[in-house]
Amino acid sequence: MQSEKIAILVDSCSDVPAAVLEAADMALMPMNVIFRDRVYEDRVTITPTEFYRRQATEKATTASPTGKRIVEALERIQASGYTHVIAICISAALSGTYQETQLLAADTPLTVHVVNTCSVGIGSGFAAIYAASLRAAGKSFADIVSEVERVTAQTKVFFYVPSLKYLQAGGRIGKVAGMAGTLLNVKPIISCDPEGIYYPIAKVRGEKRTIHKLLALVNDAIGDAKHVNVAVCDGVAPELREHVLEQLKATHPQVENWYAGDVSPALGVHTGPGLIGVGVQVLD
Repeated sequence: MQSEKIAILVDSCSDVPAAVLEAADMALMPMNVIFRDRVYEDRVTITPTEFYRRQATEKATTASPTGKRIVEALERIQASGYTHVIAICISAALSGTYQETQLLAADTPLTVHVVNTCSVGIGSGFAAIYAASLRAAGKSFADIVSEVERVTAQTKVFFYVPSLKYLQAGGRIGKVAGMAGTLLNVKPIISCDPEGIYYPIAKVRGEKRTIHKLLALVNDAIGDAKHVNVAVCDGVAPELREHVLEQLKATHPQVENWYAGDVSPALGVHTGPGLIGVGVQVLD
């Protein structure tokens, strides 16, 4: 429909790579990252590099984007002449952003569809990236909504977390709690279950074996899919990210789009440094 002008609104924990965010002109709802001295806006007033540097010596917490920031984003979208909005939020089981956005969107003249991705990081960000590609292909709002919801349900995310202490401290441990501190040198790989709650999909001893297992999980998630996108994100572990990316590229030449990026400060609060996250978006 010619009269539809579609905007994409995404929360900062969806880890859409900066270049993609900019190219698709996505609006951002920044999470709040709280250090002792002040409240920072995720990816706006604090960068991942600065965040991880400070996290080494200071404790941080997070809070959902303020209602004010969500309203401002919607008002800017409206002022720019948009009529429809696809809002992408990380799992409603991990953050209040989805509920808050739905509530505030109801008060605007815009037609807004809020997606609860039941995922986190790039696993959620893939929904925004896909929405942007469908919009570029000239699809209608209704078609984009149904297609994004379909593909989001078959998008997987896997996180290698070197230490569980940050998940424990942040209370975001979900179904990972049972294994905390039980085994020495166990490196969990965490995913989101269908309800969007963290759970340990694998528990492996030592980093090398864990990365091997991570690659195997990604291989399984790709399976024999003909149309698939893959992203690798890191929390200040660029060499490890490149290693994982190279291994996957060598094994899966059929992948349509590869993405690389960093893990947002607001996610880093709960996962700590050294994390590697892999998102697999199956389009078939």
